[in-house]
Amino acid sequence: MVLFVGFILVLFAAYLAWLIYAAIKFPLPFVYNLRSLWGRKSSTLTTASAISLVVAIFIVVLSLAQGISKAFVTSGLPNQALVMRPSSRFELNSSITRDQARIIKSNPLVAKDNMNPIASAEVIVIKLFNKSDGVGSNITVRGMEVTGRSMRPQVKLVSGRWFQPGLSEVTVPVKMQLRFPELVVGRSFKMGGRQWDIVGTYDAAGSSFDSEIWSDVNDVMQAFKRETYSTVLVRLRSEDDLGPFTLQMEEEKRLKLEAVPERSYFKELTKAGDPIRIIGNLITVILSIGAMFSAMNTMYASVASRTKEIGTLRALGYRRREILASFQWEAIALCVLGGLGGSLLSFLADGIQTGTTSFDTFSDISFAFTITPRLLAQGLFFSVGMGILGGLLPAWRASNIPLTEAMKA
Repeated sequence: MVLFVGFILVLFAAYLAWLIYAAIKFPLPFVYNLRSLWGRKSSTLTTASAISLVVAIFIVVLSLAQGISKAFVTSGLPNQALVMRPSSRFELNSSITRDQARIIKSNPLVAKDNMNPIASAEVIVIKLFNKSDGVGSNITVRGMEVTGRSMRPQVKLVSGRWFQPGLSEVTVPVKMQLRFPELVVGRSFKMGGRQWDIVGTYDAAGSSFDSEIWSDVNDVMQAFKRETYSTVLVRLRSEDDLGPFTLQMEEEKRLKLEAVPERSYFKELTKAGDPIRIIGNLITVILSIGAMFSAMNTMYASVASRTKEIGTLRALGYRRREILASFQWEAIALCVLGGLGGSLLSFLADGIQTGTTSFDTFSDISFAFTITPRLLAQGLFFSVGMGILGGLLPAWRASNIPLTEAMKA
């Protein structure tokens, strides 16, 4: 399968290179075709608009997947690790005793600040909140030690203050407030048989922590009657210590735990975007087929109405392959025009905050549509592909009209 796809891509690249060569060597037909697009403003605009919509959807779908990837990939530090129960995969499924947590923190590979280990024993619970449309969605609540805040330097306090231990307080992500009206500073909510006060908001720079509510670990454990932590986040002296530390966690008889590099853990969670990516790609394929047929119909109509002009080109000495290239470029120019329009249209979604439910953690993931230059380039390349596929048959038809038939038209 990989070889077949590679073969198709090589053919596509070779054909595109030949088209570029033909446009440079035989500029007159190419200019003629561009003028033809301008002369048929109505059909050109209609087809380009359809292609714009497809390209915009294509870019927005990619930006969805990229937004989810950014949320997780930017969440970890290279010299930090999550210590979890073996094979638990996710923090929610893990369990670590208090004695195990103390042993983990005393490991000599753990970095220290003023002789105190840079580590945070944490607990993960799920709480249901209503979104602005009234539909309920689970949100991850992370109970952490005070050190846990400083171990996530991308997280900055925006308003109010951080939660204080022993007071049943929480600090919430500012980016979730538009989607969850309950998460307003000054309000409170019931969780685990207690009332919890919202005392501040934070921004996590687009990382997965923008999808979590933070509180004190002991307060959360008491409210939910938990005797064990979920995980312990540790900062090692250097990234090179990850391997030895992981081995020690596995071999220590009192622990038998698994240490996962923080970045690797969050990278695994990017699979939450797979369903969106698959559905989006399916929709894009269906719309792309429609757009290509639209471009094909436009080009066929153009060829049919310009039979005599094609004959004139043949009479002037232009060969069939040169005419094929010129009409192929006309289709590509039409689709690229639509691609540019789609790129501009996609910017309307840039930065919009949204969310989805992770099928791994069953909790809400907040992220933003992220339109980047790379995505715009992919959109334009996609439009070129539609132009080649949609214009190939009409261009072939134009290049193979017999000279006698063309001159009679």
